[in-house]
Amino acid sequence: MRIAIMGTGGMGGFLGTKLAAAGHEVTFIARGQHLETIKSDGLRLLSREGDLHIHPARAFADTSHVGTVDLILFCVKLYDTEQAAQACLPMMADDTFILTLQNGVESIDLISAVVGPNRTVGGAIYVSASISAPGVIQHSGGTNTIRFAEPDNQPSQRTEVLECIFDEAGLIGLREENLQKMLWSKFVLLCGNAGVGSLTDSSAVAICLDPDNREMLEAAMWEVYHIAAAMGVALPEKTVEDALNLFSSGSNPEELIASQCLDLRKGRKLELNWTQGTIHRLGKKYGVPTPINSTAYAALKRFADGRPNRL
Repeated sequence: MRIAIMGTGGMGGFLGTKLAAAGHEVTFIARGQHLETIKSDGLRLLSREGDLHIHPARAFADTSHVGTVDLILFCVKLYDTEQAAQACLPMMADDTFILTLQNGVESIDLISAVVGPNRTVGGAIYVSASISAPGVIQHSGGTNTIRFAEPDNQPSQRTEVLECIFDEAGLIGLREENLQKMLWSKFVLLCGNAGVGSLTDSSAVAICLDPDNREMLEAAMWEVYHIAAAMGVALPEKTVEDALNLFSSGSNPEELIASQCLDLRKGRKLELNWTQGTIHRLGKKYGVPTPINSTAYAALKRFADGRPNRL
C-alpha cells in the first residue's frame, strides 16, 4: 500500500517505520535537518520493543514530488493543520483517504474544510514517541493502539484497510463504533496530561507518583469529562479511572510525557489553543467550571507562540 506520513514527528515517525518494516511503500513528509538526515541515512526508531532502521527512506518536503498515494496519515501539529491539509491535495487521487491522528476533537472539521467532505477518518493513537535527534524517533511508552471511526460511525472498506495494515505492522488497530466518544475519551487523557504535565514539567507517570499532582490531574480530566457530557457525549463512567490506571502502570518517570510538555521545554509553539484553550472556551459556553484547565491555559498562553521558556 502507498502511504504518506504527513508530519514525520514522534507519532508519524513511529507509525511510518512500523508500516515500512511491514512492507508498505511509505513516503515521509518532513522538513529541515530531520528531512536531510532521513534522506541521507534513513529513519531510525529506538524502542524497548526492538529498534528499526528504514534505509533508504523516501522523504520529501514538497508533496508535489510524491505522486498519489492510497492513504495519508495526518500527524502534524494542530496549528499547522490548514497548511498541511493543502499539502495533501497533490497526493490525493479519487479514492485516497486521510486518517487524522491529531490531538484534540476538531481535526476532521478543520481538514475537511480544505480537502472536502468524506475524505477523512478520525483516529486516536495511544503511543508516546518523539524526535530525539534528526532522523531518530524515540518510542517511550503507550499501548501501541490506534483507534479510528468513520464520521458516520459505520464500518467501511477504509476501516477494514486500517485494521489490516496496523495488524500487519504488529500494532493494534481498532474500529470504534462512536467517533465522538472515541475522540473525547482520548481528550480526557490527553488534556489532563498536557495541561498538568506542562505546568509541573512532568510525565504522566511522574505526576501520578506525587499525590498533590495526581489529584490535580484527576480534577483536570473530570473537567473534560463534564464538558463532553454537556455536549451530549456520554463517556463511560470509568473513563477517568481508566486513564489514571494507565498512567500509574508506567514504571519509568519519563514515560508518557505529553508532547506539549516537550514542546514547552524546547521553546516550540504549543497546541495550547486546541487543548486547554478548547476546554476553557467550551466551559464558558456550556457553563461548566474548568478551573484546572483554565488556569493552565492562562499560565501557558505567553509560551503559545514558541517563545523561549523563561519562567
